[in-house]
Amino acid sequence: MTVSIDWDDKIIYVPKVDTTLIQSSPTEIRELNINTFRLTLKNLEDDIEGMPFLDTHRHNTEVTVGGVTLARVVEIINGYTVTFEDGQYAVNLVGANSNIADVSNVNQVSIRSSNSAGLQTVVSGSGVTEQDKLDIADQVWNEAVTDHVVAGSTGKILDTIDDNVALIKKIEGNRWRIDTSAKTLTIYDDDGVTPIKVFNLKDETGTASTDRVYERTVA
Repeated sequence: MTVSIDWDDKIIYVPKVDTTLIQSSPTEIRELNINTFRLTLKNLEDDIEGMPFLDTHRHNTEVTVGGVTLARVVEIINGYTVTFEDGQYAVNLVGANSNIADVSNVNQVSIRSSNSAGLQTVVSGSGVTEQDKLDIADQVWNEAVTDHVVAGSTGKILDTIDDNVALIKKIEGNRWRIDTSAKTLTIYDDDGVTPIKVFNLKDETGTASTDRVYERTVA
């Protein structure tokens, strides 16, 4: 038994077997995929028997806007109604927004619609795949720290640390020169010529000295 249409009375019949069982107790709950349903209707409309009659529905497909996929819309039109095989069970309408609940003929079946103005189609959960997570992580950690300029942000702090570490490495590893006349210590950049730090050298009394250096102060 499959979905059928009484073309003269404009009634679409949905047998119970064409819905998917998702819960058997304490209440029997079944599910109707609206996209599968509308494809079945389209096939019936294309048959020789259905071709002379008006279309049963209007379909607007999924649309992706700004990276968000809005769900499809299926609207039963031209006076057609829907009758689910009678019985004490519920049917969840899934996969699209629709007016099926509004045009269903009343019997014991409970029709559950989940229409939403912002209904989105996602794979599962948030819709973010494991590969998406890896790609996002790569984009974050591979971004140049120099691109971060907001004070207090993690990127700016890391950029500052990077600069400070580079300076410390130069102070520790580059050329030093003590000027006995000026009583100074000069530390040079990687080229060995450009000064990056100059310190005044003093003895324990605070007098400039290179013989009994007690402290250094920034020149």
